[in-house]
Amino acid sequence: MSSSADPPYAGATVADPAARDDAPPDLPAVHALRDAALDALRRLTPTPDELADWERAHLGRRAPLARCRARLGELPRERRAELGKALADAQQRLTLAAAELAGSAAEARFAQERLDPTVPPAERDLGGLHPITLLTRECLRHFGELGFAHLDSPWVETVAHSFDILGVPADHPTRGLDRSFYLTADTLLRSHTTASQAGVLERERPRQPMRFVVTGPCFRNGVPTPRTHTQFHQFEVVALGPRIRLSDLKGLTLGFVEDVMGPGFAPRFRFRSFPYATPGVAVDVDCRPCGTAGCELCRGSGRLEIMGGGLLVPEILRIGCDPQRTRGLALAISLERVLALRHGLRDIRHFLQNDLRVLTQFVQFAPR
Repeated sequence: MSSSADPPYAGATVADPAARDDAPPDLPAVHALRDAALDALRRLTPTPDELADWERAHLGRRAPLARCRARLGELPRERRAELGKALADAQQRLTLAAAELAGSAAEARFAQERLDPTVPPAERDLGGLHPITLLTRECLRHFGELGFAHLDSPWVETVAHSFDILGVPADHPTRGLDRSFYLTADTLLRSHTTASQAGVLERERPRQPMRFVVTGPCFRNGVPTPRTHTQFHQFEVVALGPRIRLSDLKGLTLGFVEDVMGPGFAPRFRFRSFPYATPGVAVDVDCRPCGTAGCELCRGSGRLEIMGGGLLVPEILRIGCDPQRTRGLALAISLERVLALRHGLRDIRHFLQNDLRVLTQFVQFAPR
């Protein structure tokens, strides 16, 4: 008989001699209770819940064996030891049988789930630095060794810094709403890092030679192509001093191509018109992805422009220093194009589409 506090259990079907007032427990009754409990245990599935129910029904404080143990005092003294030993043996045998069944059930579940708890867990995929970040750090290392300081620059610039001070005409196409991302009538997302030159000169007002770099994303409205994008990254190099010459710009360019890009690019200088630099130059290198045969990246020319700049005009220098005593140079490097050429890709959009199949291949190219 089970107490109302215990859940009903189908295996407890043998009469409980300990519940009869006229017959104290004896050896046959204890053996019958033991055998009934073992038989019920063998019929279990078993699940953890069924095992818990079985233990409450046959090994709990209100189980038949426990009630038999409570009535030992009713027996004659000569029979207590024998029956007490039988009850202890039955309790131990049931406990061991339940533990063995629980272990077998756990092993069966592990086998069914094909889970081996002794196997070390699989390694987690760890994140890595974006290839643009890696190249930026490599450029910072290269120019840092030449004495250039890294200065912060805002992503949102004024129209004055972006166009007016740089001498960009009011009717120039880059000032239109279809080419630049305006936030207000007087501010926009910077369309080139060259816009940061005026801000640095206004803030620093250098009286001695100065070398600095600014870097980060730039934004231009347009349709992305293999060589252009609405967002791209530039690395701006600026040097100020009394004896700055075009040969210094050439030396910086050749050193960058050799140290950062590597051999085999054959840089070529050509004149290019910039409103803020005279003379202005552009630097083209061989298009490695197509082997100079022509592709979408180089527009069939076999060469690709990776940077442009020149000697700063006096109007720019006058913002923060005396143009009679100070000369300056500026050089803007396109990081996406450098990456595409260095690693043989024909489309810079790969670096801006978050395709891990592409981006994870560049972890090995961490800066030295």
